[in-house]
Amino acid sequence: MKNLLFRDDQSLLGLNWYALSKRLFVVPSILSFIGLLAIYSLIGSEYPSILLIKHILYIIISINLLIFLTFISKDDLRKTLNILTIFFVILLIFVPILGYEIKGATRWINLKIISIQPSEILKGPFICFISWFCYLFIKTQKKIYLFSAVTLMSLVVALLLLQPDIGTLLVYIASFFLILILYFRNLKLFFLLSLLGMLIVILAYSLFDHVQIRIENFLFNENSQVSRSLNAIQSGGIFGVGLGEGQLKYSIPESHNDFIFAILIEEFGLIFGIFVAFLYPLFFILTRRSSYNFSNLFLSNTVFSLCFLICIQAFINIGSAINLIPPTGMTLPFISYGGSSMLSYAIIFGTVINFTKNEKSPIGHPS
Repeated sequence: MKNLLFRDDQSLLGLNWYALSKRLFVVPSILSFIGLLAIYSLIGSEYPSILLIKHILYIIISINLLIFLTFISKDDLRKTLNILTIFFVILLIFVPILGYEIKGATRWINLKIISIQPSEILKGPFICFISWFCYLFIKTQKKIYLFSAVTLMSLVVALLLLQPDIGTLLVYIASFFLILILYFRNLKLFFLLSLLGMLIVILAYSLFDHVQIRIENFLFNENSQVSRSLNAIQSGGIFGVGLGEGQLKYSIPESHNDFIFAILIEEFGLIFGIFVAFLYPLFFILTRRSSYNFSNLFLSNTVFSLCFLICIQAFINIGSAINLIPPTGMTLPFISYGGSSMLSYAIIFGTVINFTKNEKSPIGHPS
């Protein structure tokens, strides 16, 4: 029996272990542990213990999914993600029909056993799908590939407007624009998409009352959620009040997901909060170093876009908690409570780690 400690191990586990960049597993592992601590600290009169049990189950499932995704070949993973894209877009179509409303938006489908948010899980596969079809267009110059990417984006935009989920929609649009910029590398396109992005924000402000209210409250009024979040952060100070000792966290609505960053600072302090915030760009930096010698345009652009998604969603969540931007309802990757969120980021982290591994055989090219 071959020893896994030696590089001559030809088993599936052995081959993948030496191909993977082990340091990329560190950040998602730390984030999931921090999330576990944050959810544990909430258990009490306001939150039942079942919340912690569910979160532990989500972590176990998500970590196993992440590991599984790192072990399959790049080609198989890409094909799987493209299939998942189609599947979750179909689910997204059924959200207005089968979904249930929470706070004026219909984003969730109840499957009896669990509830899922298709738009959340779709994020990683969507980026891979769009990136692959842009890659095929660059390589073959067949417009059908670019048309397919634009058609999918248009469909997702329409479906998210029906919910409506403007925050998530803007994340999808930003990711789509980034992929176009990475592939076409045209300065005029960059400025055009920047102007289009600003126009979309202005239209969202003009057409949707809840967007207008959030922006105006952010600019001119005091938001009670954010005020309570800031009070909790101020209470934590430099070193925090200790695990489970925070009291202001119970006054913050959605403290287990949207404002979980405030909990971390109240109980562990500002220094710990800075450490958590730094973990996301750290993963980006580690990934860039692992993929420095990428020769495949698809892998390079997809990994960059996925890391961008992780960082931008972390920035949005943290920015909302510290009153840097209006609240959007975004979760903090691998820390906030939620099965759909955990699965989504297991797919994203797993894909990034897989696409950066040193395989002997490159990913398939279009014929």
